[in-house]
Amino acid sequence: LLEGEEVTDNNHVIAVTDDGVQRGLLQLDEDEWEHGEVQNPMCRDLFFAILFVIQLLVVLTFSGIGIVSASSIINKYKDEFNTDDDTTHDDNDPSFDGQNVAYFALLSIGSAIGISGGLMLLLLGPLANMMIQVTLLMGPITNFVASVLFFVYYNNVMMGCVALVMCAFSVCYAYMVWRRIPFAAANIATAMEALHENKGIFPLAYLVTIVATVWVTLWAIAVANITIQHKDWIYTTVTCTNNNTDYTLSSPEETDCTKITPGGYAIFFGLLLNLYWTSQVIGNCFHTTIAGVVGTWWFTTEEDRPKGCCTSTIYDCWVRTNIYSFGSICLGSLVVAILRVLHVLVSMGRNNNQQNGGGGGAAIFWCLLECIVNLLEQIIEYLNHWAFVYVGLYGYDYITSGKKVIELFKSRGWTIIINDNLVHSAFSMLQFWIGIISGGVGAISGKMFLEASTPWYAGAIFGFVLGLLFSSILFSVVNSAVDTVVVCFAESPNSLRFNHPPEISNKMITAWKEVYPDECGCW
Repeated sequence: LLEGEEVTDNNHVIAVTDDGVQRGLLQLDEDEWEHGEVQNPMCRDLFFAILFVIQLLVVLTFSGIGIVSASSIINKYKDEFNTDDDTTHDDNDPSFDGQNVAYFALLSIGSAIGISGGLMLLLLGPLANMMIQVTLLMGPITNFVASVLFFVYYNNVMMGCVALVMCAFSVCYAYMVWRRIPFAAANIATAMEALHENKGIFPLAYLVTIVATVWVTLWAIAVANITIQHKDWIYTTVTCTNNNTDYTLSSPEETDCTKITPGGYAIFFGLLLNLYWTSQVIGNCFHTTIAGVVGTWWFTTEEDRPKGCCTSTIYDCWVRTNIYSFGSICLGSLVVAILRVLHVLVSMGRNNNQQNGGGGGAAIFWCLLECIVNLLEQIIEYLNHWAFVYVGLYGYDYITSGKKVIELFKSRGWTIIINDNLVHSAFSMLQFWIGIISGGVGAISGKMFLEASTPWYAGAIFGFVLGLLFSSILFSVVNSAVDTVVVCFAESPNSLRFNHPPEISNKMITAWKEVYPDECGCW
């Protein structure tokens, strides 16, 4: 055989590698495997989609009323201001240079986007292995530097010891997961291949972020409208004394104060649930769309796959997610949202117990309750992540998707593997350092364009936040793509070999056998 040639004999593939050595790779017989099946297009879990739309319309109605009320108030004060004869306006006032501020904002935003995109293409491409290694090392280094600063500069022994303990934990974690780097890098490389053929998913990520930002803004307006215009829905006036700890007097002489009614607590619960539920739905819809795009790339031959920026694959997956699977996403998101609201309420109850001097059994009860709710929230959110991948791949309803993806991993012996969040941890550290670099650029551009009286750290903070924001948007796409690759690799590794260049599949299987020789399952 010549270099690069392959010969297939039943289930075995003999390949000649670059060093001229013949190596055998296993091509599995998947006939006995239970595979998922693409479902007929129909709306699933429709009740929860309708319920979501109803609660969304209620909040948007209050938000619209709030915008109209705020606009009338602003126009009223604007007219009064313009008719004030004693007021003069100097259009040449140099105290505020809008042009320089615009230059500063554009430079900071452009640099944050450029740094995030450039490092992602570089480090998640040919340098994926090195990227994971560096991010694993940066954890111990960062904690060690922090401990030195606490000991020497701030003279804070306690925080210095905490940083040293965190450094030790980081070293242990890096040591334990170091051998898993090749398979993680192979997953990233495969995910980037899928995203390279569907580049339009990245602009869609920014659009989803804009939608989420607009939603949070509208929600805040609705909350302000309810609390200002409809106080009687939330508060009631009662007679109280200084000895009553249920509410706070504005002055010692007052005998009347406000108390939150049961209806007020219900409104608070509903608004909080609405915020978490809608935010979850927006994020999970995008995650499911990415799963569908990567799954289409995995299971479709090269001749049948559209390529480019705005491909029909992205549109088809978006329609399937936001129409046929929307109810399933609403159901899974609702479970997490309820647990998050419960977590907030339990935390408030625990803080209230501490403020009232509660201790002993009550303190232990609230602590245990908070731990239980927090654990349930993390478990459900983790399972949802994988369940929505299956929703995106095949269009099952939420409950069926959760069952099937768990059965898939169990049948392949991958229960331990899915707990490996090495890629996610590496991305988190990389996002932090992108924020640091962007913060440095923001500090420099702030010195260049902002007034001398503006502190340097204002530009640094602005750049740091932008770096975190834009890098998190881009890496959320890669995260979802990597998770989909893991599911597809467990579902049908042969599809990767049949539909794509053999080097991609060879790299995945070789890395898998190298990193997990005892967990190869059917391999």
